[in-house]
Amino acid sequence: MTSTGGTRESALGALATKHPAAEALDVLVAKYRLQIEEWDFSQLDSDLGDRIMAIHDSRDGARTIAVAQEQDPWMRLHAVRRLLIEMGERP
Repeated sequence: MTSTGGTRESALGALATKHPAAEALDVLVAKYRLQIEEWDFSQLDSDLGDRIMAIHDSRDGARTIAVAQEQDPWMRLHAVRRLLIEMGERP
């Protein structure tokens, strides 16, 4: 049996594959000209930091959305879509 590709190459290719939710978020970021920042909400004094999925600064037409560090990709996509709807967009 002949191998068509090295095990190392196959493993590296698999690691380079992006999560489907992250790819969908990339599309939203490009389409709506967003900037995404990761913030450490756990530094807040109360359990509020654990409940924040994302926040948006609505002053001056800002297009920056802050999301929680190490957030699940599907949760992040959902949070950004929800904020876009609140901003009057239709993602």
